[in-house]
Amino acid sequence: MLGEPLTAEKIEKIFSGAPEKIEDFFSKWNFSNTATMKFDMELSHKNLLGEKLASFIGTDSLTAVLLETIRLLSRDRNGLEGLLNVDLCNKVLAFAGLQTGEGVPKNPHALMEAQKCLINTMYHSQRMRDVFYATEENSENLLFYLLEFSPQNRKTSEHQWIREMHEVQAAEVWFFYHRIGFISTAMSRDFQKKWANEPKMIDNLLPAVEYIIEKKDFISQDRERANEALKTFFNIFCHFHGEVQAIDQKHAIKATRILRDIICSDRSDDELIMSAVHAVSVPPLPIVLSVWCQDPEKDAKATAEDDEVVDLFREYDDMKMTEALLSSLDKQLTVAVKMLNNTPHDKVSTEANTLCDLIGPYFQALARLCVESKHARRYCRIRVIPPLVADEVKKRPEEHDSLRGRIVRIMMLPSATKDVAAEFLFIICKRSVNRMIKYFGFGHSAGHLANMGLLGQINQQKHASDSEDSETEEYNQVRDNVNPVTGAIYPEDHGSALAGMSDEQKEYEAMKLVDAMNKMMDAGIVKPGTIGEDGRLREVSHVLELIKDAPEPDKDDSDSD
Repeated sequence: MLGEPLTAEKIEKIFSGAPEKIEDFFSKWNFSNTATMKFDMELSHKNLLGEKLASFIGTDSLTAVLLETIRLLSRDRNGLEGLLNVDLCNKVLAFAGLQTGEGVPKNPHALMEAQKCLINTMYHSQRMRDVFYATEENSENLLFYLLEFSPQNRKTSEHQWIREMHEVQAAEVWFFYHRIGFISTAMSRDFQKKWANEPKMIDNLLPAVEYIIEKKDFISQDRERANEALKTFFNIFCHFHGEVQAIDQKHAIKATRILRDIICSDRSDDELIMSAVHAVSVPPLPIVLSVWCQDPEKDAKATAEDDEVVDLFREYDDMKMTEALLSSLDKQLTVAVKMLNNTPHDKVSTEANTLCDLIGPYFQALARLCVESKHARRYCRIRVIPPLVADEVKKRPEEHDSLRGRIVRIMMLPSATKDVAAEFLFIICKRSVNRMIKYFGFGHSAGHLANMGLLGQINQQKHASDSEDSETEEYNQVRDNVNPVTGAIYPEDHGSALAGMSDEQKEYEAMKLVDAMNKMMDAGIVKPGTIGEDGRLREVSHVLELIKDAPEPDKDDSDSD
C-alpha cells in the first residue's frame, strides 16, 4: 500500500520491475505524500533507496518523478544524509543544469524538479552542500544562469535549450536559480567570499531587480525573484568591511541606482523595500552621494562622464531617497512597537524581536549617509529630533507617538539594533553628548556613551551649538524641571515613601536594600563600577574606590580646631 513505509523488500521489488511500473508507483506515491513532512523509514532503507534512485534517475521517463520523490523525502532531515549519497547529489546537480555530466537539460519539468530538490537538500543536508561547494562548475554555471535566463539574454542565448524554453517555464526556472543563489550564499562564508570577489557578480545578479523597475506590469513571481536577488546581494557582502572585487566605482553606482529605484518606488511592497535597504547598507557598497542625494529623474539623464566628476563639482541635496528610507523605517517601527505594546510584561514577543533585528540595517544605512552628507544629516535631524517644546518633555521619550519615540522604544530591547540606532541618533545630534542626553535621557544614552568612551564628557560645559536649533523658548521655560536621566519633567512630589515610618522601620528597609544589592553582586548580576580615565566604565576592585574621590563633608560644625 502507498501509505505503508518503504521497506528494503518493497524497494527491491519496485525497482525490479519495468520503468513503466516504477514510474506508476512513484507517481502515485508522490501524490499521496504531497503534504507529508515526516517519513517513517529506517536509515538502512533510506540508504538502499538512495542507491536505487541514483541508478535509475538517469532514465528519461523516470527523471522527473524520481526527482520529485527526492524533493518530498528531503523535507525530513532525519536520515537524509543516508538517502543522499554522493552519486545521487551529483545527479541532482546535473539535472539542475549545474553540472554537464548528464548533458543539457532535456525536460523543463525535470529541470524545475531538480531545482526544487536542490533548494530543499541544500538547506537540510550538509552532504549536498559539501558536494555543491566542492565543484567550481556549480558556482560558475549558477552565476551564468542568473543572467542568461533574463528575458533579454534568453532570446539571444547561445544555448538552444534555453532559447526554445517556453516563456512561462523560463520565468519559473529563473526564479528557482535565484532561490538556489540565496540558499548557497547563506550557507557558506567561503562561497560569499568567492562571489564577493567575482567581477561580473553584480551584472549577473541584479537584472532580476532591474526587470521589475523597467517593466510596467509585473506579477508576484517577478517581485519574489527580485527579492531573492536582493537577499543574495546582502548575503554576499554583509560580512565584509573592506574593498571587494565585485564592487568597483562603476558597479557601486549601478547597484546604488537600482537599490534607490526600488526603495523610492511606490510599486515596491514593504518586504522588497526592506531587502533593498539591507542591500544598500552593506559596508563594501560606498555611499554614492550622486545617486543617494540626486533627483532620480535628473540622475537618469546623467552620462558616464558625469559619474566620474559628480562628487568633485556638485552639491547633492535631494532628499527623496532619504525620506523614503525614513518613511519605511517609521512604518516598520510602528508595527514593531505595536507588537511590543500588545505583549504582556512577563512575556517576550519573538516576532517583534525578529522584526527589530531586521530594522537594524535601516539605521546602518542612515548613519553612513549622515556621515557623508551634511544635507542628509540636517534633514534627518529635523525629521527625527525637531526643536523641543514644553509638551514633549511632559512624557518620557519612549512614550511619544513619534519617530523619535519609536526609535527609543526599540533601543530598550536587548538587541544589536539598539547599538546602531544609538549611533545614528548620536550622529544626527552632531556627536554632542549633552544634546543626546537632552533628547533621549541619560538612561537611554548611557550605554552608547559608555561604549564610545564619552561618559567623561557628561559634566563638561555646554556649547552654544548644543542648544542651537534644538530648543524653543517654550522649552527653555521648563528646562530646569527636566530630569536628565529620563528626559522628562520630574513628576509631582507625592511625599517621601519613608514618611510616617519610625527610625527602626527606616533602618530595616535600608538593610533590606543593602542585602538585595549584595545578593545581586554575589550572583554577578551587577558589579560596582566607575568611569576610567578613558571615559569608559570599568569594574572597581572594592567599593571603597567609589568614595576615594568623593568631596569631604563640610567641617564647619566640627568640634575640632
